[in-house]
Formats: sequence, C-alpha cells, structure tokens
Amino acid sequence: MTSYDTPIPAQPASDASAPVLILHEDPVILAELTRSINSLGFINILSLKNSEEAMEESRRKKISFFICAYETENIEGLRFLNLIRKKSSFIYTPFFLTDDQFTSLKVMKAGYAGVSGLIVVPFSTKILQEKLFKNMRVKKDPIIQKTETQVEKGTALIDAGKNEEGIKELKSVLDQKEGPEYHYNIGYIRSIQKKYPEAIDAFKKATQMDRLFAKAYEAMARAYIAMGREDLADTYMHHAAQIYMEREQDGHAEDILKEMLELGYESLNVFNSLGIIYRKRGDHKKSMAHYTKALKIHPNEPNIYYNMGRICMDMKDMEKARILFERAVTIKKDFKEARQILKAMDLGIL
Repeated sequence: MTSYDTPIPAQPASDASAPVLILHEDPVILAELTRSINSLGFINILSLKNSEEAMEESRRKKISFFICAYETENIEGLRFLNLIRKKSSFIYTPFFLTDDQFTSLKVMKAGYAGVSGLIVVPFSTKILQEKLFKNMRVKKDPIIQKTETQVEKGTALIDAGKNEEGIKELKSVLDQKEGPEYHYNIGYIRSIQKKYPEAIDAFKKATQMDRLFAKAYEAMARAYIAMGREDLADTYMHHAAQIYMEREQDGHAEDILKEMLELGYESLNVFNSLGIIYRKRGDHKKSMAHYTKALKIHPNEPNIYYNMGRICMDMKDMEKARILFERAVTIKKDFKEARQILKAMDLGIL
C-alpha cells in the first residue's frame, strides 16, 4: 500500500454515482482505501469503522460495491458478507475482503460466503483498479444467465397454473451436470492449489447457482402441493430449506416451512427443520415443540431424540438429555455422536 501511486483517471462508469462502502477499523488502511478508491473516480464513499453502522447504511442505500476487512478485533467480515448476500438487491453486488495474508482455508470460507474478490494489504492503486473493474464491468456468467432465465420461466409457468410445464422446465435446470456442487469442488481444488483467483471465480458461480436451485426447488414444491403430490412437495421443499439454512438464510427457510404448515401439510422434514432453526436462535421452547410434533409423525426417528437431547443440554437438564440420548442409541445402535455424549456423561466430562 503506497500513498505515492500515480492517480488513475476517473472511469466513466455508472457505478461511480452510487456510494461505495468501505468497512475497516484500522484508520491507516481505511484512509488509504478511501484515497485509492477516490482516485479511481468514485466520489461518494462511505468510510466506516463500525459493522452496525455499515449494516444500517446498506439498508438505506444502494451500494455500488463493498470493501471490508476479513477479520479484525471488532469486525467479522464473513458475517457481514453473509448478511449482505441475504438481501436480494445485493446478490450480485461486488464485495471484496481485505487481509494481510489469505490462506487456502480463508479463501474457501470467503468463497463459500459469496465474495467477489480478495485484496491483500499492502496494495497498489493499480492492483485495486484491476480487481474492482474486473468485477464491476464483467457481464453475468452465461451459465448463470441461462439458469436464471430458466428458473424465472419455470416459476412463471407454475404461477400461471401450468404446473407440469413449469416442473419440466425446472427439472432441466436441476438435472444439469455442472450444478453448484461441481463448481464448489473446483473452488476447493483451486484453493488447495493456491490458485485463488480461479477459486473465487468458481465459488462465485457455485453460490449464485445455489440460490437459483433453491428457488427452483421451492417453486417445484408449490407445484406438487397444487397437484396433490405431497410426498414430492416434501422432498423439494426440504431441499430448498436445506440450501437456505446452509447459507444462513434461516428466515427464508422458516417462511417456506411455515407456509407448508399453513397449507395443511405436515411432515417429519418440516418439523425437524423448524426445530433446528429455533434451536440455532436459542428458542428452546419452540424448538422442542416442533421436535415433539415430528415424533408424533415418526416416533422412532433417532435423530429427533438426539436433537432434543442437545436442547436439554443447552438448558442444563442433563438428566432428561441422558434419557433422550439413550433412546436414540436404543433405536440406532451405531449412533456414534449420541454414544460419545453418553460416554462423556459417564466420565463426568459433561
């Protein structure tokens, strides 16, 4: 990072009119990033040191791109990135993370969260310019564009009551060979090989496809509910909810699961998923209520007893937790996780 780079002429990009948000608590790095971004023709810059303030600004304004510290004492860059990506208006907005050194593990975590690029500190304005304009001017990947168009078409057909046509269109999306997992695997491999730019490009494609697949699963579930195929509706809604939960979009997962309950559709998957969501939030009462409903549907499901046991541990009710874990291993003899907890209890570790 140097303060003596020759300024780059302002770029005639429409993005320059919207605010740029920079989040870093180191005043020297924050000032240098601000100076460099300004030299590239961006006049409206929000230079912030506080995550809460940054989140509030992103709620009120359309941001052209974000630059954020990967991790400092008071800033969790990945958490901020996850929160930003939850907003539909920011799914494709460039988001860069800065750090003095990126390891393979950091790149994997950043890629999985949906980062656009990585900026190593110290940096030069020229390198910064290359990274920014590569992401801001690039057209949407053809595969992503095609997938998005197909998902929109299939969803529109289902909304119009043409369920079979819509399902056929969406199945062609889900059946493609190079889906999210394919690109995630490339991202992981390139990260291990320390080919970080290639890794980030692969992860970017994977996370964008993941969101589109979740929409496709959700639309297909609605179609199958309308067709009276509750078994298939459960399968596809579960797939959608799992993607949302993995991407820490529990609110969206909760909405679609509760919608299924409102439609009169109750299943083990719905209640179990809601139980997981409420447990993550620390709402033990709601979580236990949904697990109990799940057991009414499937009284011999060991994972439900295990999940309920974990809640009892959170609530410091070890006696009840033991009963639930013992029930789980009675049903499933080789339930390794439950047996490990029971052993720890016997040894007095828990």
